[in-house]
Amino acid sequence: MRLISLMLCGIFILFGCGSDETPAPIEQQMPNYFPDTVGSRWVYRNADGSEWSREVTDGNSIHGEGSQVFTYTPPVTETEFDYLKPDVLRVTDSQVLFVIGEKIDRYVQNELPASVADEFAGLELDITVAPITHPKFVFCQLPLTPNFQWDAFNTNVNGSIILQNLVLLQFPFEVHVSVKGEVVAIGSLETPAGSFEETYQIEYQTEITQTLFSEAETTQQRQTVWFAPHVGIVKIEGESGVTELIAYIFPETTKE
Repeated sequence: MRLISLMLCGIFILFGCGSDETPAPIEQQMPNYFPDTVGSRWVYRNADGSEWSREVTDGNSIHGEGSQVFTYTPPVTETEFDYLKPDVLRVTDSQVLFVIGEKIDRYVQNELPASVADEFAGLELDITVAPITHPKFVFCQLPLTPNFQWDAFNTNVNGSIILQNLVLLQFPFEVHVSVKGEVVAIGSLETPAGSFEETYQIEYQTEITQTLFSEAETTQQRQTVWFAPHVGIVKIEGESGVTELIAYIFPETTKE
């Protein structure tokens, strides 16, 4: 059964001083644990040599206080679904959150029915999918602790299929998606963007259970991310190969 297997984010602070005073030395301030200042930009290279970038572009996000919007170059297509390419980033005292609700809604309402239809080629179908309400992917829990595991994502997608416009030929389907994250190692890492002395290797285990005609099928996927504090994601390894950070820039911030 192949059903739905495609289902599976510069402010300068200057302190003035009196004309008779000696200016205090200005010290470079370390970027945030996961940089979220407007203008922060990361450039990545995929295994096939293609490059893409993301940049924090909105300091007044409609998604709530502390949320920042990502813009991608080239733009992420509506059919692309990747937990690690969120629409919005939100950093709290205890979590780094990737907001992916709008991305999921687009995927569920457009791509999922198309996938279901492929399973019943030649038949007239009426496919409905219920909306889901889990908009966030927990990239990590803070502080990062070796061997600590957390629930990164957990949701159900429910729908129904009516064949040939016959209510008696109505079949429910369900997809349950769960992702668990775990810090599996800490160490140094060399990338095209430079050397990082402290990186956290985070492994995500995704489990997808699809149920149709009372038959359940479960598939599993694995994705590994290397995260450098105050820099962000520096490497990703998954089924499509390795993606590495090749350049990054953060607006300067200063403090007294």
